[in-house]
Amino acid sequence: MNIIKSFNNTIDYLETVLDDGIDEKKVNMLSGYSYSMFSRLFSILTETTLSEYLRSRRLTEAAIILRDTDKKIIDIAFKFGYESSDSFGTAFKNFHGFTPSEVRNGKPFKLVSRVQLALSVKGGRSMNITIQKKKAFIVAGVNEQNINSSLCSSVWDKLYEKYSHDELASLGRGQTVGVCYDVESPGTINYIAGYIITDVDRAKNMGLYVLEVNEAEYAIVELNGEVPDCIHKGWKYVMEVFFPEHGYIHSGSPDFEYYYKGDMYSKDYKMELWIPITKA
Repeated sequence: MNIIKSFNNTIDYLETVLDDGIDEKKVNMLSGYSYSMFSRLFSILTETTLSEYLRSRRLTEAAIILRDTDKKIIDIAFKFGYESSDSFGTAFKNFHGFTPSEVRNGKPFKLVSRVQLALSVKGGRSMNITIQKKKAFIVAGVNEQNINSSLCSSVWDKLYEKYSHDELASLGRGQTVGVCYDVESPGTINYIAGYIITDVDRAKNMGLYVLEVNEAEYAIVELNGEVPDCIHKGWKYVMEVFFPEHGYIHSGSPDFEYYYKGDMYSKDYKMELWIPITKA
C-alpha cells in the first residue's frame, strides 16, 4: 500500500505545480523513481502519458478559472505556460471544442479529474510470478532510442529485414527478447529487438547493437494471450497488485519481454516479462 501512497503523493505534488515548473528531484523523492521512469509507469497504469494528463489538467483548470473569475485570457494563458493567447486559444479549442471566450460566455467545457490510484484486486485475478536472480548476459539486436512504446513492433520489422532468425539464433541459444533500457525521456523509451547471445564478436561484425546486462533480480511474470495485449495486462497487474502487495518497485535496470516460439497473435501464446526489482 505504501507504493500506491507514494504514487498518489507524487500526483498530489504535480497538481500543485500545474502552473509552474516540475522539480524532478521532488518527484524522485516522493515516488522513489526518476521522473522519466515515473512517467513510464504512470502511462502503464493509466493508459495515458503523464505529459498528456498534465496538459489535460492544465486546460481543465484554465477553463474553471475562465468561468469563475474575471482574469484576462492572456494572463491565464501565461499562468499555464503558454507563450501567447493564440497558442493558448488553439490548444484550448482543440481540447474543449470551444474558444476561451465562448467558454467564458457559457459554452460547455471538459473536466478531466485528477488521477487517484488504488489497490483493487478482483476475485480470481492472479498471475504466476516468480522471483529469480539472473547472472549477467548479453543482448544483440536493433536498437531504437526515444520512441513511443507503440512503435516497438516496427523495431522487430527492422531486425528481420536485415537478418534471419537462424542467423540471429546461431549467436547464442535462440532466446528472443525485447529490451527497454535507460529510460531518460518522459513519454518515450529506448528499445532493443534482439537475442541473448554468446558470440559477441560476430554480433558486432554483423552490425548489431550489443548491450551488456548486469546480474539482477527479476520478477518473472508468465503471460498468456495475444501480443501486445498480454504484455499490457502483465504490466498493469504488476503495478496495481504485485508491487503493492509485496513491497517491490522497478529497480531502473533494463526490463525484458521474453518470447517463446509460437503464434504471438494466438489466445494461447505464452511469453514472459522480466521486471528488475528491488525492495521499496
